[in-house]
Amino acid sequence: MFVVKPTRPMLVLWTPIAVLLLVAGCGQGGSTSRPEPLNLELTESGDRASYSGAPREVPAGLARISLKNAGKAPHEAQLVRVDGEHSAQEVLQAIGGTEQGGRIPAWLHAAGGVSTTGPGQTNTAVQPLEEGTHYVLDMESEDPSKGAQAKFDVKGGGGVAEPPDAPATITASEYKFETAGLKAGSNRVRFENAGQEPHHIIMAPLKRGKTIDDVRAFARTEKGEPPVEEEKFVGTAVLDGGASQVVDLELQKGKYVGLCFITDRKGGPPHVAKGMVMEVKVQ
Repeated sequence: MFVVKPTRPMLVLWTPIAVLLLVAGCGQGGSTSRPEPLNLELTESGDRASYSGAPREVPAGLARISLKNAGKAPHEAQLVRVDGEHSAQEVLQAIGGTEQGGRIPAWLHAAGGVSTTGPGQTNTAVQPLEEGTHYVLDMESEDPSKGAQAKFDVKGGGGVAEPPDAPATITASEYKFETAGLKAGSNRVRFENAGQEPHHIIMAPLKRGKTIDDVRAFARTEKGEPPVEEEKFVGTAVLDGGASQVVDLELQKGKYVGLCFITDRKGGPPHVAKGMVMEVKVQ
């Protein structure tokens, strides 16, 4: 969300991502309340997709959001919270404007959710939901206006719960990542946006013989073959500053590159162009 999309061969920039699987109440620390389930299923019909299972109303607080992809293509369930009355079409138009470097409207907030989920997979994220109107959008679609959409209201004025702790962490800020505890295999990760701008992370293995400098050059020019194994990318949904969620990321041993393709709220180039690229060694 809020990004400039590159060509499909390097990663889809507004596609947040991930191979995620959590259980309710996972982890110790953070909030001890049981997450509210929000179970979505995506189905396809011709060139259109739709969600089922979205409730009309969800209590504010910790939620366990799952996406079952019953389609034949990858899909996602990115949450967007809006202030006031705004239609799904307005949200999509606003996001489309950011692809040309436009501003993110003050009424639009990146609210997490479930990133790219492959056909036949079910992925999950555990995170707080703030009070307000939320849209669920499948920006993975070639034509987001035909992508799956759902709307629900989050009610309740209590304090916002914290997601549980996790063995591994990824912290995003302007314009860098910090990681701890990542290992080969399944990783339960707490992704935290400690910055002021919206962020996500996309992680992909470096191809043999390629370096992070090759990634930086490709991000600038989009010329040549991608220096990463884009079919193995994992990552997170997009979160506003100060938000966090817990996801599961499956990683293999070796060198990964982490990138953020989101733009500042005032518009401009994606964060990867501002140096938000890092190498991560997974042991």
